[in-house]
Amino acid sequence: MPALGKEIERQLTPDEIALKEIQGYIDRAERQAEIQQPQSNRPQPTAPAPQVLPLSSTKGVAGIAPATQVKKIVLPLNQIEVETGLRRNIMEGVRWLSEWCVMMIKKYPGRVFYMSQNTTK
Repeated sequence: MPALGKEIERQLTPDEIALKEIQGYIDRAERQAEIQQPQSNRPQPTAPAPQVLPLSSTKGVAGIAPATQVKKIVLPLNQIEVETGLRRNIMEGVRWLSEWCVMMIKKYPGRVFYMSQNTTK
């Protein structure tokens, strides 16, 4: 029997414990999502619009470079060198370079290309 004046502390359910543990993470993720909203969803400041100058080679057409230009990545090894490097001892530099090339291929699919076979070193 509990003492007078003291409340009985009720046991938390597993769902309540889990929610309590991850609440801070959820709050941080929501704040980060608000910060990283696309530019079009954010309120626009009242700054003057940037002036666009026409290109000298074309008459009357404004020259604006695309902001999301994807560059092609060329590996320092060709496909045969990467495959042979992966079979080398882990202590050799060629193995590490080959592993880096494989990591780049996985990280940037469609943008990474092997060095051409006929290029001399």
